[in-house]
Order: sequence, then C-alpha cells, then structure tokens
Amino acid sequence: MNPTDSNTSYSPQLRFFAKLISIAFHPLVVGVIMAAYLLYIHPSYFIGFSEKIKLLKLLAVINNNVFFPLLVVALLKGLGFNKSVLLNTQKERIVPYIASITFFFWTYYIFRSQPETPRVLVYMCRGMFFATSGALLLNNYYKISMHGIGVGGLLGLTVVTVFDGTLYAGLPVLIALLISGLVITARRIASDHQWFDIITGFILGFICQLVALWF
Repeated sequence: MNPTDSNTSYSPQLRFFAKLISIAFHPLVVGVIMAAYLLYIHPSYFIGFSEKIKLLKLLAVINNNVFFPLLVVALLKGLGFNKSVLLNTQKERIVPYIASITFFFWTYYIFRSQPETPRVLVYMCRGMFFATSGALLLNNYYKISMHGIGVGGLLGLTVVTVFDGTLYAGLPVLIALLISGLVITARRIASDHQWFDIITGFILGFICQLVALWF
C-alpha cells in the first residue's frame, strides 16, 4: 500500500470526525489553549491579576502566535507561492515555519520584558519557539507533524505544573493526555502522516516545553 493512501481504509464518517478534531486542535489553537490554561484555569500562576490584564495577555498570544502566522499562510496562497493553505508539502512549510519562529520569539521577548508576567508563561512561549525551530530543521528530512508538536507541548506544560508542587494539575494532565491521544489518532486517519511523523512531533513538542520551563 502506498503510504500516502494508508488512510483510505477508514470510513468517510471516521475521516470526517478526524478532520474536525484536527481543525479544533490546530497547532496554533493549542498554543492559545496552553496560554488560557495558565491565565484562567490554573489556580495560582495569575492570582491577583485583573481580568483586563489576563485578557490583554491572551490577546497578545492570539495576535502574535495565531493571527500573524495565519496571515503569512494566506498571503503565500494568495500570491501563488503555495498551492494550499493546508501546507501539504515540506517545501510549503518552510516560510510559515520561519514566520512562526519569528512571531513566537517576539511573543516570548515581549513577555520576558514584563517583570510582572509569571515566568511560566514566558517559558511556555520560549518552548514554542524551541519546538518550531526544531521542526524547521527536521522539515528538511521529513514532514514532521505540527499537530503532534502542538499536543506534545500541551502535555509538557501540564506535566511541569505537576512537578512545581501544584496538586491540582493532575486533572489537566489527564485531559492533555486524552486530547493528545485524540489528535494523534485523528492525524493518522485524516492526513498522509506516518506514525513516525506524528510521534516524533509529539516528542519534540513535549521535550521543548520541559527544557524551556525547567532550564
């Protein structure tokens, strides 16, 4: 069987739901979920911050880490450099990776320059920068899964919150594991990714968050 046709054995209904999961947990969306978890769900990191300040920080993440990378992808498609906004080939992913690296670093730099911002958010953004940089390098050799990187980072972030002494974080880790399993399975069904692409992406995202947050 041709590897690119390996998902044809799945039913249309299963592929449809797999695509829905892929859209709902797009890698850029997962970054926003990670920030929202720290800002609004975790009970201690942003205690004492006003709702306005938390919203502004979330909007900064959305603006820099979602809007601008998507704008670059749309421009590449509109100008004819890429055939699809889905970035189906390694070549089509090069410029979006470079753009994401730039924007992720800018978000990290902004938060780092704000002494009042809890370091966990700063280091989370640094981990996203590390992971995207690693993905750009590995993209030269194979099409590493961006979805895998995203959910790996999500799990890495929640694991760190466990080891910082927050007992509450046990439930978020379980939820992150569930999301990771759903997304990894969905990408195997709905895309031409092989298990190697997805699992190595997951490991990269996970390790980069641990390195960024602990070191």
